Amino acid sequence: MDAVPPDRLVPAWLAALVLVLLLGIAAVGGFLVRGLLIADAPSAPAEMAIEDLTEQAEQDPDDPEALLGLAYAQQQDGDLGGALSGYERVLELDPGNPGALYNKGTALLALGRGKEAEATFWDVLEAVPDHVNAAQALGEYYIGQKHYKSALTALEPVAKARPEFAELQYLSGYACEQLAIRDIAISYYRAALAVAPDHAGAREGLARLSVAL
Repeated sequence: MDAVPPDRLVPAWLAALVLVLLLGIAAVGGFLVRGLLIADAPSAPAEMAIEDLTEQAEQDPDDPEALLGLAYAQQQDGDLGGALSGYERVLELDPGNPGALYNKGTALLALGRGKEAEATFWDVLEAVPDHVNAAQALGEYYIGQKHYKSALTALEPVAKARPEFAELQYLSGYACEQLAIRDIAISYYRAALAVAPDHAGAREGLARLSVAL
């Protein structure tokens, strides 16, 4: 799998903030909080990070970036319902926010709400036409449903715009292979290997098509 572009989930500073809070809390063992020694057993680091992010959001409840950071932390902690509520609030304040839309889609997928996730990922691509992760999510969703034409519709524009992402090339090739578009499938598999020479899926695809590496 390709590395997730840092601007595709939440702004880099928000992701870093969540990480710093978790590491900072873990470093002090949870016993030193805001300069006060406490006798009670420490909360889990993730819960304490969410507490800090909640306070930041409460200081400015109309700040979409603060709310997005909190929702992202909740999602990372497994609170999908809370995360979805947060993303909806962000989208009320900042319609079309790609970070909120994309993470909303992933949360919906995790909850088994595929049709809603599908529509949300398309909203991401409307806002950011070369959004790698939204295109990949749609491609994987449609391939899982065996809707290969729909997969290509989602994948191909982004695969062409962002050729450095091997997984998009591979998924496009796989969809073409299932549609018996052999020559184009081969081109996509080779493009995936040009970026990631050890990509097992692309190698297997070429082998299925009886094409030498």
